[in-house]
Amino acid sequence: MPDDIAPAETADNAEAVSEPTQTTETSDDNWRSSLSEDLRDNPSFSKFKDVDSLAASYVNLQSHLGRDKIAKPVTDSDWDDVYEFLGRPESPEEYEVALPEGLPEEIASQFNDEALSSFKQEAHKLGLNADQVKSLIAWQAGSMGSQHDAYKGMVDESMEKGETALKAEWGRAYDQNIGFARKAFEEYGGEQLAAKMEASGLGNDPDVLKAFANIAKTTMADNDLAGPSSGTRMALTPDEAKAEASTIMAHPAYMDRHHPEHTSMVKKVQGLFNQAYGE
Repeated sequence: MPDDIAPAETADNAEAVSEPTQTTETSDDNWRSSLSEDLRDNPSFSKFKDVDSLAASYVNLQSHLGRDKIAKPVTDSDWDDVYEFLGRPESPEEYEVALPEGLPEEIASQFNDEALSSFKQEAHKLGLNADQVKSLIAWQAGSMGSQHDAYKGMVDESMEKGETALKAEWGRAYDQNIGFARKAFEEYGGEQLAAKMEASGLGNDPDVLKAFANIAKTTMADNDLAGPSSGTRMALTPDEAKAEASTIMAHPAYMDRHHPEHTSMVKKVQGLFNQAYGE
């Protein structure tokens, strides 16, 4: 038989030629059909479009095994799980707080039950754990206490300087003028004002003391200031003593040694000089 003549078709080889080759590949939509029935309809596989995406997810999962990780929260419930995982107590009431020792009463009183309850509620919403809440309260209280002490130190220093200046200005009349100022507080503002002045520190402010002492001297009778049974002359400040001495020294009796009042006036001037310049 010549080489260029093809053999006649037989029934067997005709069937083999006409029948298409079957493929084992599955489409993207039904890749799960190859799984066993108990896995096929599992909703966990619904997000995978093919075997490759499932395999990629598995590889990613394997890379995270052994790590202490949590899923990214989305819902409020997810966040609650995260907060509990991180140590948030079940309720705000379970938070325990402790204020630093030696905290000034003015500061400690601000951390009352109402204030702490409000803070705990907010901390619980934010997912803070017990240690975080305890640390925050301690830090806030300590910070407020430090600021209070610093401010009090500044006030005390200012009051001390003011007192020194007043003593230099008033001399022997210092205690007397302080008493005048206190009487003016009560006379024109009542005990309530006097108490507020003392509580706020204004009652020791040099400018306030000077103002009220002058008010007392201007508006109150001498016997009200010195007291009905004191029997003593009010003390003068150095400036007041100098002014009165100048007035007496300008009197003719002081200038005339033969005047009957000359000796008494000289003694008065000497006493005023002692008050003004010290003995």
